[in-house]
Order: sequence, then structure tokens, then C-alpha cells
Amino acid sequence: MQNLKRKVEYLSGQENDINSQISNAERRPGKKPKKEVEVWITNVQRFKDDVQSLEQEVVGETTNVSSCIQLGKDIAKKILEVQELQKKGSDFNSLMIDEDTTGRLLQPLSEDFVKCTKARNTENIWECVMNDDVTKIGVYGMGGVGKTTTMKYIHNQLLKEKGKFDYVYWVTVSKAFDITKLQSDIANAMNLGNCLNDKDETKRASQLHAVLDRQKRYVLILDDVWERFDLESVGIPEPKRSNGCKLVLTTRSLEVCKRMKCTPVKVDLLTEEEALTLFRSIVVGNDTVLAPDVEEIAAKIAEECACLPLAIVTLAGSCRALKGTREWRNALDELISSTKHVSGGESEVFEQLKFSYSRLGDKVLQDCFLYCSLYPEDHKIPVNELIEYWIMEGLIGERNNVEAKFDKGHAILGKLTSTCLLESSFDRDGIEFLWMHDLIRDMALRITASSPRFMVKAGERLESIPHEDWSEDLERTSFMYSQIIELPIRPPVCPRLTTLLLNNVYIQEIPDSFFTNMRCLELLDLSRNGMRSLPQSISNLENLHALILVHCCELKYVPPVEKLKALKEFKLTSSKIEEVPTGIEELVNLRELDLSFNTVLTFPSCKLRRLSKLQCLRIERTRVEVSAEDLLCLWQLKFVSVHFRNVQELTGYVTSQQFQGLEKYCLAVGEHPLSILSPGKRVCIMFKSVPFGSGVDQLVLPADMSAFRLVGFHEPITLSAIPWLKDASNLRRCAVSCCNGLKSIFSSSTFSKDGQISLGTVESFFFSSLPRLRVLFDGIALPHSICFNLKELFFQKCSIMKYIFPVQLLQNFPNLWSLTVRQCENLEDIIVEKEEKSGWGHHRDDSNTITLSKLEILDLGNLPRLTSIYNGVMVCPSIEQVIVAKCPSVRRLPLSLHMDSEQATAPPALRVIVGEEEWWESLEWDGPLTRTILQPFFLSRDPDEDDDDEL
Repeated sequence: MQNLKRKVEYLSGQENDINSQISNAERRPGKKPKKEVEVWITNVQRFKDDVQSLEQEVVGETTNVSSCIQLGKDIAKKILEVQELQKKGSDFNSLMIDEDTTGRLLQPLSEDFVKCTKARNTENIWECVMNDDVTKIGVYGMGGVGKTTTMKYIHNQLLKEKGKFDYVYWVTVSKAFDITKLQSDIANAMNLGNCLNDKDETKRASQLHAVLDRQKRYVLILDDVWERFDLESVGIPEPKRSNGCKLVLTTRSLEVCKRMKCTPVKVDLLTEEEALTLFRSIVVGNDTVLAPDVEEIAAKIAEECACLPLAIVTLAGSCRALKGTREWRNALDELISSTKHVSGGESEVFEQLKFSYSRLGDKVLQDCFLYCSLYPEDHKIPVNELIEYWIMEGLIGERNNVEAKFDKGHAILGKLTSTCLLESSFDRDGIEFLWMHDLIRDMALRITASSPRFMVKAGERLESIPHEDWSEDLERTSFMYSQIIELPIRPPVCPRLTTLLLNNVYIQEIPDSFFTNMRCLELLDLSRNGMRSLPQSISNLENLHALILVHCCELKYVPPVEKLKALKEFKLTSSKIEEVPTGIEELVNLRELDLSFNTVLTFPSCKLRRLSKLQCLRIERTRVEVSAEDLLCLWQLKFVSVHFRNVQELTGYVTSQQFQGLEKYCLAVGEHPLSILSPGKRVCIMFKSVPFGSGVDQLVLPADMSAFRLVGFHEPITLSAIPWLKDASNLRRCAVSCCNGLKSIFSSSTFSKDGQISLGTVESFFFSSLPRLRVLFDGIALPHSICFNLKELFFQKCSIMKYIFPVQLLQNFPNLWSLTVRQCENLEDIIVEKEEKSGWGHHRDDSNTITLSKLEILDLGNLPRLTSIYNGVMVCPSIEQVIVAKCPSVRRLPLSLHMDSEQATAPPALRVIVGEEEWWESLEWDGPLTRTILQPFFLSRDPDEDDDDEL
């Protein structure tokens, strides 16, 4: 028994270690324990209970010989069992697996609304979802009652409910029902990529059905269903009790629920108490109370909303700015007055919502709000795109610079979202977008049905546009994201039309006379379409302020534009155009000209000189080369992205007074570059294949330059010795590639007596295709006091480098967080104890442990001769990712384990170690626990996978 207890004690320690590793790993999203590990832990617990019972029997039995013999046999069996459990616990290749997050993402929702209504409005829905006998549920109620918000709450609760459903998918259907779109949306929600690769709806339905039919225990939520449809025609299998699947749809119509054979569940209006609570929480928050007389008025306003949540939220938002009893009483009077002529139904709801629109007061705010209705229903409206439209429409007044205009746009958005007429959110990439409730959008469209007069067919599927829809009083028209087969051959008569949005429609041809009767047109957006030429009638749009032709990949011809004297913004990008439209030099009122990514475009840059009001000029990735004189004629420039003819022209411009006033610039010189740093960067300059004899050695660069790229220098050189980089005190990002003469980055000649070193401010270095680069530092012995700002270091195709860092230099890089080395065929070490040449010995530290406190990413790829990352131990408390791909000779990971309360654990921030399975199995470990502790973080990669991206 004592022997068994000792083995159980060891097993308990093994169990504690595994539980600790699981606990640490579960802190990172997307990880869960393997099923076999969970089973092992359950078996260990059961075994320990059995041993405890057995021990009690042993203590109680001391006289009966036969009983003792039997107990001895039972103990012997348990000893064999515990040994098997110990072996199983040691043999786990990994403890965790990546959890499929498909169908596991939470939906954003209004907490104020949920607090007021969740108990009453979710109880019946939740009961149906949990009832195995109910497979299809129809959640219905009037528009604005909170169906979507309630279902978002249910959706999120289902994700937290363990064991019932494996996946919960959310798909928005909307009023303009389209089977093909719904099929794609379901596939996207399931993260199926391009599995529906057929255009035929029936074949797509079969493909989708096959995928869904293989899945069990999922909930598919279809939000905002307006009409009955056949599940099989879409490819949705009929939910059954046997497969544990559910279909939930939200709709305004009980009839839709019945025709879809769903169990109907109604979402009721709020009670008066809930309505007042919700209203109050939005107006003043939960921690503030209203004055008694104001509270009474607020209750009456909430009562006027007929307990409809959307109306309450929207009106409460418009009442946030009210001060004092008189303003509150006036608001109540106006609300009563606006709704007294209507009663019941949607008309009353629309009048209540319109009240919030009217109380915006400012016409600019109202026009900006109405503009959002030009987007399709349920469309995520990109914030920056919307503000650009406002600027082009003149809704944002004149400002000194582009940034000031965007600041004003964001201020307007702040007011619209604070009144709850728009909702703001962020997508997975952190991009901000806006969303408009469909009832609020319908209210806006009702307003624009008269004055101002809109025609909105955005997102709809149209064979053609009836000629009678083009009425003479139209002011703005939107067909964005529609599927239009053809435009009317007979030109529409729209003498008052100012805005026409025909972007993302993919039309192939525009009738030649289409724009003939649109003489007041100010904004025309034809972006992302497939036409090869534009009609001649565009040439006569003399009031046009903005012509947007972004990503028109097939476009080869734009008619003459000399009559478009009012044009302020002209964007023509990513096309096949070879020459700029005739008469572009006559556009003397242009503020923005973007001709980027037209790879075959060329024209004499002197044509730009008359465009004296230009504030933004972008001509990157073209064959156009400019001179300093061209730009100096444009004295209002704030943002420039161009390619200079030679170094002298670049020098002449960056030393000019005009250059000092730029907000952003992206400048290139040399051969036509294949790539260029993004103009989104604050400032950058690029060189390609410019010989020193052309004047580069006399070049003067701006002191505020923050990004720099050098391509194609072939003279022997050390980067820090380049004269015009020595004083670049704001340089943060530097990229060097295809420079055959570059031998080192830093040299002793650039080390100044006052302790300063050239390029010491750089945060990111990118080095690629440098066949003679031997070392980072050539002959420099740096004192401990010198600290570089380097955070990110990238090497690729540096064929003669044998190591990256001497260990003595690491103390000079305290901020390093990312180190990437790829395709350096002769690299043998990442960090070496002593450099090949003399001069480092007196700096040597005999300690075998180094600390890289901020290192988060170590990415090593395709390094056939690499044998060592570091021969000692690396303490990296911030390390998140370790990638060792196609490095067959590396036999050791030098990562130090983390000591937590005298217990060894993985580094606290570690998320993943990536490598080939064969490499992982061949590693030698510093201690018996190291592999066990790091194993859960290992992610095997395909050895044939090619991930060596070009710089």
C-alpha cells in the first residue's frame, strides 16, 4: 500500500503540472484541451478515489488472512494501473488543440436595452431553443421592437452554454432577398471560403447542403427575413431532433413564421416601467437622476413612444442635450405636435423617429444623416469612405487642409451617433464602420421621397431601371452594390440631379448619351466597374465637382475633360489607361488628383503646372516622372506621392520652402519601382538603382523623414556612412534591397565622439537580397550606455551572412520585439558568443544566460545551415510566437522556462511554436520537463508549405 501511495503521489504531481499547463494555455483564445487529455484527467481522479477507498479497507482489515491476500492482489492491480496512467500522461504529444472559432464569435449589442428587457423577452425564445422537440423557431414582432437585439443576446448566451450546441451561425437576410447572396453569406459565416464556386443556384445549394448536413448540433440564426423561402433551394437541410440542429429566424410577419413552419415566439413591446428605465438610462446614465419636474416630462416622452424600444432609444439620444424644464417641456410639445395627425402603426413610429431627425437642427447634420440612406440596407458603412463623400459633396465646408476636413467629419459623426440615429462599431481588423437600423433608414428614405428627392436602389437586383423612375426632380441617386444588367439607352432627363453613385455595379458599358440631360451633376462615382471606355456625354458635365474612377481595371479611354472647369476631385486608379484625358491641364480648380497604380500611364508632367489649387497629388506606380519645377508651381500642396526624374530634382524639391509645409509625402527616384512604401505612412522616400555619380552623394534629405527605402545601389558602402542619412534624426523605418555593394549596416567611421551613432533612431530595419552583407556592425566596440531604438529586424536573402548578433551587442538593443530571418543560405548562428574578428573579447560576458525582455516574435525560415539560435539560455518573458521552418539542423530551442512560485511553466505570453513535426521530434531538451511544458504550444506545419514572402 505504501508503494502504491508513493506512485499516486507522483501521479498527482503529474496531474497538477498538466492542469497548470492547460490553465495557462486556455488564457489564449482559440485553444482547448484535447479530448484524450480530458479523459485522462477524469480517469486519474476516479483512480485516486478508488485508491482512497482501498486504503480505508487496508486500515480496517488486520486479522483475516484471506481478505489481506485479496487486498494485496487489488493493490497490485492498482500499481499496474497507476503505471499505465503515468506513462499515458508522459506520452501526450500536446495537451491542447486549436479551437474552431467559426460560429463562436459574440455579437455586439446594447447593454441598456438588454438590462431592461432580457428576462421577459428572452425566456420563451430560450425555452424553445433548449427544447429538443422544437427545431424551427420564428421570432416575430413589429419593426424596432428589439427582435435583433434580443436574438443577439440569445446568440451570445448560446456560445457560453457548454455542451448543448457546437456552433452558432448568424446571417442577416434583409428585405432585398437573393438566394445567391444568402448562400454566400451562410458559407462566409461558416468560414468555408470559396467552397461555393459555381454560379448555378441549384449546384450551390447542393454544395452548401452537403457541408451543413455533415455538421451536427448547430444553431443557424437568419435575421430580418421578409418573405417565405424554400430551405432546400438555398441548401439548408431541414433541422431534425436527431442531428440536434436548430433554425431561428427573425421577422416582422407572423405569416412568414407560419409559412416557414416555425414555432412562433412574439417579442412584445416594453412595459411603461421598462420604457422609462430605458429612456432614463440613455439620457443621463444609470448613476444620475433627473430633477422631479423633468422626470415627469421624460415619462410622458417615453409614453409617447408607445413603448417601442427603437423609438425610445432614438428619442432619448436626441434629448441628451436638453437643459432645464423649459427645454424639456418644449421637446414634449414638439413631439406631440409632430405625431398628432397620425395614430398607430408604422406611420406613428416614423414620425417619432423623424422627431429626432428634426431636432438635429443643423441642416448640415441632417444632410449628412440622410446621405447614409444611399447605402444598401444593413450595409456596414466605412467611416472614412463616408466622410470622403461628404467632403466631395461640399457638406463639409472649406478647411485649410485634408486632416481638418476629416476632423470635422468625425465631429459630425460623433453628434449623429450620440443621438442614436447611427450606431458605430469596429470590424475584426479594427476598421470603424457605421450601421443604420432599417427602420431609421426607411424613415430617412421617406424624408428623401419628397425633398431632397432621392432614388435609392442600392444593393438591389435589377434587370434594368424603368425610364419613369428617373423623375425630373431627382437630386441624388444610388445604385451602389446593385446588380444592374443594363442602363437605359434613352438618356434620363434629370436636370436637378447632383449625385449619381454607380460604384460596385460591374456594368460593362454606359450608353454614349447617358449623361446628356444631367447637366447639374456634381458627384459621379463609377468605381469598380468593368467598362472599357466612358461615354462622350461625360465631357459636358460642366458642374461636376468629383469624378471617381477607382479600380476600373478594364478602363482604357476617358473622353476630353477640358470643359469640366468645376472639377475639384479626380480619381483615376488601377486602370489600363495609357494617356491622361485630353485637357487635364485645364482643370484649374482641382484640389485632389489621384492617378496611382496605372502601370502603363505616361504623360508630360508639365501638364500639372496650371493646377495651382491642388492640395493632394498622387501619381505612384505609373511611368510618370516629375520635376521639382512641376511641383513648385503647385503652391497649395499638402500631400504628395510622386516619382522624380533624378536625384537632383528630388534634392531641389526637398530643400524648397514649399516642401516644409507638406503634411505627408511619399517620394521615389530612380528606375520605375515595382513597389513603393504606402502613402499612408507619414513620410517616406524611396531610391532605386541610382548611382553615386548622379549626385546622390550631395543629396540633402528632410530632417523629418520617418521612412526610407533604398533599392539597387551597387557601390561598396556601409549604410550608416551614407552622408544624407547621418542627420535623419526622425527616421523610424528603413528598407534596403538589391544593393550588391552593401557590406555592413554600421561601421566605426560613423561612431561619433559624443556617443551618438547614425541610424540610432530607426525602429524597423528590413534587409533583402543583399549578396555581400556580412555583418550588422563592422569593427565597432559599443559601450553599454549606447542604446538603439530598434524594435523590428528583418533579413531575407543575405547569402554570405554567418550570424546576426554577437551576444555582447544585445544589451544595446533593449527594445527589440521582432526578429525575422529567412532564406539566408549560409547563416549558421543567430546569436554568437564571440565574433570572428578580434575586438569583441574584452566585452565578453561569461554568463550563459541572456535576457531579451521585449522580444515577442522570433521567425526563422529556410535556413539550411543554421545550427544554433543561441548556445546558452534565452530568457524571453514577452515571447509570443516562435517559428522555425525549414531549419533542419537546429537541434535545440534555447527558451528559458518561467518560474512561477517555484514551479516551472512556459513563458507567460507564449502563444505558439511553429515548425515541422520531424524537426520537433528531433530536438534535444535542456531538462526532462521542458518538452512536456512546451508541447501544448507546438503547431505542426506542412514541410512543403512555401511561406518565404518577398520583401
